[in-house]
Amino acid sequence: MSCYLALALLPVLAACSAAPPATTAQGRCEQQAYQDPAVKALLVKAPAWSGDPGWQEELRLARRKSVNDCLVAAGFAPPGGVEPVNRARFGLGWYAY
Repeated sequence: MSCYLALALLPVLAACSAAPPATTAQGRCEQQAYQDPAVKALLVKAPAWSGDPGWQEELRLARRKSVNDCLVAAGFAPPGGVEPVNRARFGLGWYAY
């Protein structure tokens, strides 16, 4: 019985992990994301059942935008980059697919 209880508590303990350290720009921006007015507005209008997928997606997008804006203001580029062009060479020329 105690083995099952320990396994059931494992996800709860994992969710309580520490925030990223504020010694890096990424960590500072992630910690400041909840101070953003757009994120605060979404947190205030949270539904009674916060497991609503639509609200969670809005919150995730608002937090990501806040972190990216903070990183750009700090002089760092947001994650990601240019998507490579998929092309193949057949015979005498290049053909995009």
